[in-house]
Amino acid sequence: MTKPIADARVEGDFRPGTRLQAYGRTYSMETRDKRYFISVARGSRPAESFEVNYTLGARRFQGYLSKLPDSRIYVLPVFWHNETKRWLDWKEITPIPDDPDHDLRQIWNVTCVNCHATNLVKNFDPSTNTYASTWTEMGIGCEACHGPGARHIAVTSAWEKNPRSKPAEPTAAQLEIFSPRQATPRQIFDACGYCHGNKNNVFFGFKPGDRYEDFALPFLVSQPIPENDPQGDFWPDGRPSRFNRPQALTLTGCFQKGQATCTSCHRMHGSPNDHALKLPVEAEGGGLTRQSDRLCTQCHEVDSTHSHHEVDSQGSRCVACHMSDVNWRLITRRRDHTFQPPVPEMTGRFGVPNACTTCHEDKSPEWAAAAMDRWYGDGERRRAIVRMSDTMYRAGAGDAGALPDVARLAVDRSQSTLIRASAAEFAGQLIAKSHQTSPAIVNALIGAAADPEASVRITAVRALSFAPIASDSRVASVIAAHLTDSSRLVRVSAAEALMAFGIAQLDGAGGGALARAQDEWAESLRTFNDVAADHTALGWLEASRGRSEEAAKELRVAIGLDPRDARPHVYLGVIAARAGRYDEALQHFKTAKAIAPAYQNLDRLIEESAKRTSKND
Repeated sequence: MTKPIADARVEGDFRPGTRLQAYGRTYSMETRDKRYFISVARGSRPAESFEVNYTLGARRFQGYLSKLPDSRIYVLPVFWHNETKRWLDWKEITPIPDDPDHDLRQIWNVTCVNCHATNLVKNFDPSTNTYASTWTEMGIGCEACHGPGARHIAVTSAWEKNPRSKPAEPTAAQLEIFSPRQATPRQIFDACGYCHGNKNNVFFGFKPGDRYEDFALPFLVSQPIPENDPQGDFWPDGRPSRFNRPQALTLTGCFQKGQATCTSCHRMHGSPNDHALKLPVEAEGGGLTRQSDRLCTQCHEVDSTHSHHEVDSQGSRCVACHMSDVNWRLITRRRDHTFQPPVPEMTGRFGVPNACTTCHEDKSPEWAAAAMDRWYGDGERRRAIVRMSDTMYRAGAGDAGALPDVARLAVDRSQSTLIRASAAEFAGQLIAKSHQTSPAIVNALIGAAADPEASVRITAVRALSFAPIASDSRVASVIAAHLTDSSRLVRVSAAEALMAFGIAQLDGAGGGALARAQDEWAESLRTFNDVAADHTALGWLEASRGRSEEAAKELRVAIGLDPRDARPHVYLGVIAARAGRYDEALQHFKTAKAIAPAYQNLDRLIEESAKRTSKND
């Protein structure tokens, strides 16, 4: 929960002389006139002092936020750890560059905008480069999980005045609110997962009850890993390695059958148990409670011999084997939410923790695998997971030889949604890198583009945009068919993919579908009006649609936000050249050349503009 400092309980140590030196950074904490301050010195840079205006959290960690002159709210890179009662550098809880001089800043009302407040609107003004952000609550309020409540209040107030008008069993539609009790498991998952998982935002405005993939795409195994991140967010088999990402649940048979969702085990509010669970899982003094099994046996029937451990032992607890500690971050361990049986071979091959040798620390993965063979005879299941993981690992390492295998995974519906979507994205990355493809690979991606899950269709359509259109005439038509997809992000991806082929207009009904999808794409780019690259993309989109004035306006905004990017100058040059203003085009191209001397084909553009300028003279 984020709170103004005046309303918060400050957990951190701000006594005089409090300092922390870590990873080349030095922090000093102090109070002045009942106000809190943190000074940050990076490497050889002089210290900067920031007043603490807000706190973030109070249970495991407490962070401290400072409002900057442009009204960005800066999450300061030092946190208080409540359990150990000590200060922590940001590096201990998240991957950031090793260079102590870096000034990477996490901005609460930019990077945290979708989840850590209720109804937060950035309100960025490009003309002044400032924010006037608004919110109804700084933390998670009722509307974050139930959607807009004004009409609900009006309806229930009318029922209070006239009790006979209230239906005996009001439906969600009659309640005018999102009610998890009356929602489908998938709707509940989307409502929870939208904030509890990392994602690539495309649109803002998600409300509980909306479809996740109309607004964002969750991080996938194929998400590029920054150089400064030694871990990544996923193990090669798709299990999250850092946080309890909801993507894990999509790997479970329970979820795939449409039965399990977050509220199968967790309560939204009011639980006395850790982690908002319906039952206590962690026993006092350590270990797991026998009660915890009921979270699983509410759906599954197992006999007492299933675990091959003593009934009252820790080894017989469902959580011990099916929710081992695979998430290693934030100085804590978090349990696996794929609920999969152990695969000891993944430990030997990729270092992935498994439940057997996590408990039996003196035993090897080979010992555990032999025991599972004797007890369950599930060796082929485990070998299949290792084979799939090996393909994903090779694809993530950029091995073009993995392209046929990863393309087959993308269309293999026995795999989970996360694996299929990640495999399709990996295929696109490898095609773009190697410039290689084949009819079989294109066939697989076309099949993946027809997947029932929107996230797979999104990544498959994007991957097809890297296939050479000249070698397979089906590609453009398959992409165009997705301009009317039921998912907004698929439609936007199709419009963007066609633009990559230079297709900005289509004849007939397809032309109308393309224009509507382009409008949606433009809306998504305007959503992030503090991102220079989005103004650049919007400028090129508008230019391709023949809207030169709107395009030039967006490109000039992009230059104002990021003068170091050559692309908007190149695009302005192209717009000017198309209008016959070659002298203007030449100046834009020269400016771009000064910024990025190696920019592709720029020398030819300069040469051609110079020739035409001289002819006009």
